[in-house]
Amino acid sequence: MKAAGPTTSIREEPYQGDIIKKFGIRAVIGKGGMGAKTLKALQEHGAVYLNAIGGAAQYYAQCFKKVEGVDLMEFGIPEAMWHLQTEGFAAIVTMDSHGNSLHAEVEKDSLGKLSQFKEPVFS
Repeated sequence: MKAAGPTTSIREEPYQGDIIKKFGIRAVIGKGGMGAKTLKALQEHGAVYLNAIGGAAQYYAQCFKKVEGVDLMEFGIPEAMWHLQTEGFAAIVTMDSHGNSLHAEVEKDSLGKLSQFKEPVFS
């Protein structure tokens, strides 16, 4: 494996919950977080969303020690479900099985801070 960077996850939002349920997924890895539908599925099925570092594809590739298999190759190489043996893979849980989303918290906090600049900037 030469590169294994996370993809922008939100494009999977329309069907990620169904994938979690159908395949018993316990962790989704990506960057940037996902929406309410996925957060609900994480809660219902005891799963988490792991936020990986964007731009670190070569670093992550070194963490994969063995490809143990692949399913759903008909989705294409980037979207297939890979079974990988890892060592030293670093990611942060940013959405959990209790309904917490760091992405939503940061967005809410950022909008609150941005609103204080709205009038001075745009008046």
